[in-house]
Amino acid sequence: MIKKILLILIVGVMGLQLSSCNPIEQDPDQSMLVQATVIEIEKYGHAVLNVTTADFMAVGYELGDIVCVRFGTREYTMPLFDGYYSNPGGLLLRASDAEECIAVCINYGDFSDVNGISVGDTVEITMSEKAGMLAIQELYALQYSNKREDYSDDASFANFRAVTAGRIGYGKLYRTASPINNEKGRAVYADNLIENAGVATILNLADSDEDIEEYLSDADFCSEYYRALYEGGKVVAIDLTGNFYSDDFAASVAEGLTFLARNNPPYCIHCTEGKDRAGFTAMLLEALMGATLDEIVCDYMLSFYNYYGIEKDNDPKRYQAVLDTNLLAMLFHVTGAESIEILGQMNLEAAVTEYLLDAGMLQDDILLLKEKLG
Repeated sequence: MIKKILLILIVGVMGLQLSSCNPIEQDPDQSMLVQATVIEIEKYGHAVLNVTTADFMAVGYELGDIVCVRFGTREYTMPLFDGYYSNPGGLLLRASDAEECIAVCINYGDFSDVNGISVGDTVEITMSEKAGMLAIQELYALQYSNKREDYSDDASFANFRAVTAGRIGYGKLYRTASPINNEKGRAVYADNLIENAGVATILNLADSDEDIEEYLSDADFCSEYYRALYEGGKVVAIDLTGNFYSDDFAASVAEGLTFLARNNPPYCIHCTEGKDRAGFTAMLLEALMGATLDEIVCDYMLSFYNYYGIEKDNDPKRYQAVLDTNLLAMLFHVTGAESIEILGQMNLEAAVTEYLLDAGMLQDDILLLKEKLG
């Protein structure tokens, strides 16, 4: 159940992100005016500005502040966060690593496409409310280590596991962090684990074929099992955006699951961290195979235990916050449910089947996939 205090905070964020700046009421401090230019549109539509986090903070801004962002006559009010802590579809000004540039983002959305923002556009940022969303920043702020020695075993480091919820047979489906993209230092561990599991078919949710070819040509590439599967035509790369609300996202997932259905298990699904896009896809497959809501939640939240040590018993407030704004938002979108109570009463298998049919997956392929997973 969503706790009352958390619900109040989240509703506050939602309302905030829809509001516009009002200089008459806010009387922004011009000494904190930051003028910047869009220098890059990231893969997922985030607008990167030519100001580093360190330089932005030096003006006087701090994580948890509410800022006013103006692109010409267009105005947006948004929180300043070091991660994607806004509700799905909500705005934020991302200020993560000190040496990286700040960026205007939509969580699980494409800010540049939705708002018509391009490289070269100019922006002004002023203070709207000091520490106005500090409680949310502190609640959601999550950092993890990329050092193997900080984890109990290779599987937790690679966020690797068998998925067995519902009627899924053991050894039929696995999920993991990327066994090919080594930016997090996990690829070789994940590659060894999928080899030991005898994985025969891979759904790569994060990359395109061009991305994979680049990884394969890296001088330090060492995921040879993945290479063999890819060169054997047993890997499909669908290059998902982070916007699970979009029709393109759904169509790409349907394409990926069709590929699984027409190939043989054991299957492996992965994105970069094996957490969000892999979590969404695992949720679909689990529900499709008759998993309960509790089983789906347990598997999804295991990633947050592997990365951050979050458990329901040791950190219930943060556990619930992550669940509410990630998995439950995904489930509400896929099923059409409007509350956790309604969700708990729904036939999730039927709802996910309808979602996949609407996304373009054929009934015969859905039945074939269920047969192969069972």
